[in-house]
Order: sequence, then structure tokens, then C-alpha cells
Amino acid sequence: MSESRPLSLAHATLLDLAPYELIRVAAATGYRMVGLRLIPIDRPGEPRHLLPAGSSAMRDVKRLIADSNIRVLDVEVAIIREGVNPRDYLPMLEASAELGATYLLTNVYTADRGAAIEGLGTLCELSAPFGLAPVVEFVSFSAVATLADAIDLMQAAERPEVGILFDMLHFHTTHGTPADLARLPAGRLAYVHMDDGPRDVPATIEERRRIAREARLLPGEGGADFAGVIPLLPANVPYAVEVTNPARAREMGAEAYARLGFEMTARCLQMFRQT
Repeated sequence: MSESRPLSLAHATLLDLAPYELIRVAAATGYRMVGLRLIPIDRPGEPRHLLPAGSSAMRDVKRLIADSNIRVLDVEVAIIREGVNPRDYLPMLEASAELGATYLLTNVYTADRGAAIEGLGTLCELSAPFGLAPVVEFVSFSAVATLADAIDLMQAAERPEVGILFDMLHFHTTHGTPADLARLPAGRLAYVHMDDGPRDVPATIEERRRIAREARLLPGEGGADFAGVIPLLPANVPYAVEVTNPARAREMGAEAYARLGFEMTARCLQMFRQT
């Protein structure tokens, strides 16, 4: 794998693992970065990984990061929706700064466009002192479902620090095409999630949500158009393996699953990336 395109291990791939264990597994299986879920999305049974700034757990994680030469690419998930006060994220933002994270992964679940723009602006103001840049992820079952939706919100917010997170599964399940990438402003794609899903896109939101949360496929196993899309994406942004499939991960074991994700993602990028 070229050093110009190192891989990150997204926490959702192995969400059962605490941050320390995720970093250990990432280092052991070839990754150079990780994403950490420090803000739970409050799903039933979801693990909660608290990592307070200045805590002994934080000191252990920082020591491991230094020893293993791993970088924290992003922290997640900052959600914009009714009833959520972005200021509640301040403890996590402080912890993210201590970890040296770069991006704050953001999802939008309000249909109120004005509230979404205001919420994104607030996240920018809160994140800036901690050296974090919000990135909008389009999610097929959210209020920002498509790449076009994410671009429109980013442009409406008029905040140059906001980037876009491009997810292969969500692009596939919203019937995105290579032509859609022409609208993406230069320099605003922050990083890419590498994952896959069934060739036949589910007709219902419920099934798309289920696949995204528990039945993702590894790159190249499903129907996502890697051959058409990868050559059009920037060559110098991080690529993160986010293959949420808890049953498969538990059956294989954390290290084996992470390693397979690394190998299949690297193979996919080497096959289709720009030369």
C-alpha cells in the first residue's frame, strides 16, 4: 500500500472494541489511522466508549498512539437534529483535541434546512478552538441522503472548513453515478469510507438502515461501482475501512476481520486508483 494513501480503521468496523483495543488491532494489521466513536448514537445495546480528557484511560491511549505511530483521523458522531444541543459535545471535542484528531464526523437528521445550516455553523464554532473540522457524511436514511444533498448543505453553510465524507455504500444505495462527482468542489472531499452492499439496492429505508448498521460487505463483495468511482476521487485523501458487520467480525475475530478489510480495500484501491 502506498504511503500516499494509508488506510484508517473506522470504529464502526469493530465497535465492540474500546479505543485502546481498536488502536492496538489497527497497528497490528497495517493501518496508519483510526476513527473513534466517542459520541454514541444511542442505539439499543450500542457500546459506549468514554475517553475523558486528562483521564488515565486517555493517557494509556495517547501512549499507545505514540508507540504505534497511529493517527486519529476522525471522531464521531456529531448529530444535528431536533433536541440535540451541540454544546453537549464539548467534553468530546476536548478529548478529540488531546488525541490530535483532524475531523468531526457529522450526520444530519433534521429536515429543517435552516436548523441544519445553523447547527453546522455552531459545530464549526465549537470545533475550531480544538483544531477540528466538521465533515458532513451523506447517509441514505438521513435528512442528507445523497452526495448532492451534502454539497448543497456545505455550500449553504458558507464555512470553508466544512468538508464532505464520501461513503461508497451510501453512494451505491442512493444510486449515485460517476457523473455526480462533477459537482464536488475541489479540495472539499476530506476522506472516503470504503464499504460495499448488495448489488440490488433495498427498496425500503428500514432495510438500507439495517444493512448499513449490521450487514455491510467488504469492498468488492457487493454491487458498489468501485471501478467507476475510485479513479475520480482524489488520490491524496485518507481512505477508511468502515465495514459494519458485527456477526462476521465476531465469527472471524477482531484482528482477522480488520486484516481482511485492510487487504480487500488495498487491493481495490490498487486495482482502480489513479496512476
